[in-house]
Amino acid sequence: MNKAFKIIYAAVFFSVCALPLAMKPFSGSNAEVEKKKLADRPSVVEDGKINNDFSTQFEAWFNDRLPLRSELLSAAGFVKGEILSSPSSNVISGSDGWLFFNDEKKDYMDTNAMTASQTRAAAVTLSLIEERVRSTGGRFTFVPMPNKASVYGEYMPKCYTRAEENNYTRLCRELDDLGVNYVDMLEIMTDQKDLGLYHKRDTHWNYLGALIGYNEIMNSLGAVHENYDGVTFSYLKTWESDLDKLLYPTGGFTDYQYYFDIAYNQFMFTYPSAAADPAEQLAVFMSDKEENDMNITSRSSTQMPNERLYMVRDSFGRALLPFMIDNYKTATFVRTNCPDIGKAQGADMVYEIVERNLKNVISTAPFMFAPERTEAEASASSECELCESVCKNEGYAIKICGTFPEDACTGDGRVYVKLEGQGVSRVFEAFPICESELFGDDCTKGFSMYIDPSLGLDGEFEMTVFNGDTAYKAGKINTSKQ
Repeated sequence: MNKAFKIIYAAVFFSVCALPLAMKPFSGSNAEVEKKKLADRPSVVEDGKINNDFSTQFEAWFNDRLPLRSELLSAAGFVKGEILSSPSSNVISGSDGWLFFNDEKKDYMDTNAMTASQTRAAAVTLSLIEERVRSTGGRFTFVPMPNKASVYGEYMPKCYTRAEENNYTRLCRELDDLGVNYVDMLEIMTDQKDLGLYHKRDTHWNYLGALIGYNEIMNSLGAVHENYDGVTFSYLKTWESDLDKLLYPTGGFTDYQYYFDIAYNQFMFTYPSAAADPAEQLAVFMSDKEENDMNITSRSSTQMPNERLYMVRDSFGRALLPFMIDNYKTATFVRTNCPDIGKAQGADMVYEIVERNLKNVISTAPFMFAPERTEAEASASSECELCESVCKNEGYAIKICGTFPEDACTGDGRVYVKLEGQGVSRVFEAFPICESELFGDDCTKGFSMYIDPSLGLDGEFEMTVFNGDTAYKAGKINTSKQ
């Protein structure tokens, strides 16, 4: 009996181990289920040489295509999330069925703190954007969206201790100091959190939270708008949550969602075009599919209270689309870290970004011609050599950027660039942004700007950069086309 049991046990064990391989001919694509690019098949020989990483690459390729992989991941997610309440690689399992994106813990505990100079740089950057938009007759507001953990922190695991302040609160303080117009969504969402404004099992706010946020954004702009007071709705458990999909690639639990009974004004998408039914296309843009939604432009078929909207957004902005489209003659929505401020000329500009990505505000300079300043603003009491600088004439603009020493005192965060030569002397204010693509992610202090080529600054110029009461000598630069 003992021998028979061992034989049966061994047979069952090896059958289970062999099951994924046996299912290989009948399995579907893991790429479709897990929504990721699968590892490429490696070659033993690459560029005429033996591929020393073949074994590692082959393992990655094989694992990505293992039959029942998604089902096994879903089973592991269920055990970790629903039974053990332990975090997976991307999801934190909180109390009462709440899930949180793993990266939220950094802001929650303030372990990803931006330096004081970076926080100031972000505020100065936004102030320069607002200055330009308002100078062309437009209106501007910045919308930092709080992470779910910042609003519903009581459901976070007790092992995470909430910090008293973080990047969000420090940036808001700097925005107040510079007088930048913004919507304190953390305060708004927290004050009304009892209404249930975020999904329990999704990273984002629900449509009720978005409706409240929309009204606050329009109030901040001072724009006439429909507030949708008294709108009726259905509250249905049909929402497929993004965090559930991380835990359960083959399908997890659904969440509740508000569906409003609103008869929106007729509109069409002018970009991307070819949508036969704008309502169906809008539903795709608002879903988790995020297909072809990097640049969206709409046009209303009726008279609107507001003319043009230029909105920089991330995934949180999806839920705002129908409300914003319904109140503007034309609306443009872009997902980018490098907004084109020229497209906001004379328009309302909304810059929305989630709390965990606030550092992206200073990852690269927005496309905007640097404003000219007076000679008096470019002054300093000491001199120093600039670490590094780059000047490129890209045809549509002259781009000048550089870095400061890491121990440099950046003062009020303002950066002025003085160009002398060709019989002229001009001063511009640059964004206090260190271009990470040019100087690396470790660079924290620098400047970047675009100069309008129509100004005729063509040739060699002596460049001096002023920042924090220090004049940095950069030597000669050449703004001519290379």
